[in-house]
Amino acid sequence: MGRLETVSDPLAAFLVLGATICVLAAVYLVCYTFFMANWEGWESWHARTGLDADRAEAARRERLSK
Repeated sequence: MGRLETVSDPLAAFLVLGATICVLAAVYLVCYTFFMANWEGWESWHARTGLDADRAEAARRERLSK
């Protein structure tokens, strides 16, 4: 049998790494955008769950004082 030779291509490796980072950044951005678009605020969170009442009240007071 013949010898197998390995050939490394550093440019291709950097391109694959860059593409992977870009895809991960895009996924993060899309998920963050959907989360922020659907976030209703602490008041509705508190009304639904009953958790974090102090923080919900502080956010409501701050919003109303503006």
